[in-house]
Amino acid sequence: MNGVPFTKMSGAGNDFILVDNRAGILKDLDIHAFARQVCARRVSLGADELIVIEPPSAGGDFSMRTINPDGQEVKMCGNASRCVARYAAVKGIAGPHMTIDTLGGPVAAWVDGDEARVQFRVTASPVLNGCLSISGEGVPVHTVEISGTPHAVLYLPGVAAAADEVIHHKGAAIRFHPAFPQGINTNFIEVIDQHTLQQRTYERGVEGETLACGTGAAASTLISALLGLVESPVRVRVQGGELNVAFQRQGSAITELFQGGPTRFTAEGSLHPEAYSPSLLQHL
Repeated sequence: MNGVPFTKMSGAGNDFILVDNRAGILKDLDIHAFARQVCARRVSLGADELIVIEPPSAGGDFSMRTINPDGQEVKMCGNASRCVARYAAVKGIAGPHMTIDTLGGPVAAWVDGDEARVQFRVTASPVLNGCLSISGEGVPVHTVEISGTPHAVLYLPGVAAAADEVIHHKGAAIRFHPAFPQGINTNFIEVIDQHTLQQRTYERGVEGETLACGTGAAASTLISALLGLVESPVRVRVQGGELNVAFQRQGSAITELFQGGPTRFTAEGSLHPEAYSPSLLQHL
């Protein structure tokens, strides 16, 4: 293999390497090792996740696989699904309204120019007002699973100006807490007003803060709505820009959940074989 064609995209600061594998161009590679190699910053192309496009698996227009930089495959990624939707619309893989098959279930998507909007599902009931013991301190935590992706939500006044060490220390402590054996994404938020949240996210698999998290924005909005703190629509300010979340509710239940925002193409080309050389794994 002389190289792997790729597209690099960004969704509000989340950056992704997209590979169209519908014709099986990755068949001779260990896709999980490949993700660890090419997502490594400074020594390879670098990204928050590798996204692999494959033929549909459950009746959608195509399938999307999501692999973290640690090589672990997860059920889906919100901002990645928006980037993939725009990619598919631009490349003629699907029309402007499409369904993406993911391990977290089907994701409906709509593309309008450089904006993309997706619909999520709540795949595990929210747990409000939980408490975790971290370094001997009780920490109030709310949890929910969005399209197969688990999230913890914590309220942190002044979150935008919080020290990076605080986000990393608390985020890692919750992500690796025994209460979450599969790991969990941790969202630190502040309610600005009834239609605005500020958010920072520590993501499992990346093992650090990312500039945005789409399912995290949906989780933070949903929890805040159930607590009576926000009403639809909600702007979620993240380190990489702004995401939009809208929802409908029936009584105390959230029945529909949508997340939208900008997408951007940043590069296209071919990954040189040295970008995913087995020797890279010795340094990761």
